[in-house]
Amino acid sequence: MDTATLSKLTLEVGPSGFEDRVIRTVISMIRNHVDEVNVDNMGNLIARIGNGPFKLMVSAHADEVGVMVSHVDQRGFIKVVPIGGIDPWVMIEQEIVFMGRNGDVYGTVGVDPPHLRREKPPSRFEELYVDAGFTSNDEASKAGILPGVAGTFAGSFRERGNVVISKALDNRVGCSVLVDLAKEANEIVTGDLSLYLVWNTQEEVGLRGINAAVNAINPNMAIVVETTVAADIPANPESEWVTRIGNGAAIRALDRSMITNPRLLSAVLELASSRGVKYQIQVNPYGGTDAGSIHVHGTGVPTVVVSTPARYIHTPHSVINLNDADQVKSLVNLIVREHNVLSNAIKIQV
Repeated sequence: MDTATLSKLTLEVGPSGFEDRVIRTVISMIRNHVDEVNVDNMGNLIARIGNGPFKLMVSAHADEVGVMVSHVDQRGFIKVVPIGGIDPWVMIEQEIVFMGRNGDVYGTVGVDPPHLRREKPPSRFEELYVDAGFTSNDEASKAGILPGVAGTFAGSFRERGNVVISKALDNRVGCSVLVDLAKEANEIVTGDLSLYLVWNTQEEVGLRGINAAVNAINPNMAIVVETTVAADIPANPESEWVTRIGNGAAIRALDRSMITNPRLLSAVLELASSRGVKYQIQVNPYGGTDAGSIHVHGTGVPTVVVSTPARYIHTPHSVINLNDADQVKSLVNLIVREHNVLSNAIKIQV
């Protein structure tokens, strides 16, 4: 994986509903490699390569979890509400960047030092506040910090060997895979294929953006490229790891929003095994992805989810192994190349 691309995308600010910066960055990366580029009314970026009758959609959500300003008090302290799934204790003492009306504004989620603390640290969002150093509501307002302004964790990108630590790896890893695919797709998109690459919005708040994209495309098959939970940490027994870092691409069999078409799953597993792609099968009854909306579109869209395992998603410092991301990229490329084989494998003869 091109870590320069990954770094640029993870460090961009783009909470759900406010993905424009990410989308513009992706457009600058792919514009010269695709046949058509559009941004729809939900902010989804849809790129097409090829013009055949078989429509294969490959999507990755561009949004990240974040916060929105709900109130600024008379002393300039900022109250926020979550955008997407963030535990309040993850916020404590983190640096937040707001997309202020007059430019970005940084602040910290305040908490008393231990020797002044009379009670336990905050455990509810209602107890949190962000301190940007303002002395009044008026000063915050002049800086462009008002209710409705969005923000997220201020980012850093650390790379050591095959390990990357950063914010927003869910799902900028998937976005990066799609950027690489766009740059290489002319070599693999042939014959009957129209490849639609979608960087969709608002996944973290309920799979919203993808509905507009799938309605516009009406694909014959879909691949969702995700970043998923790896809970392989000391506190958890092996049976609860969900996925494991370093064990390859996670191919999803089930989550709370979709049971993968068993014929498609078998065909993808066979393809991965035959081509030497390292993978693990993921069963996660708690999470969900955009595939939950895609696979029930119209008369049904056979959909597979291929993910990069990541520890500590929805925090400022997630951890991935780049080898896993490379296996995801390899498998997605194979599925694109072998779309006809996979399509035939899922048909039921009557």
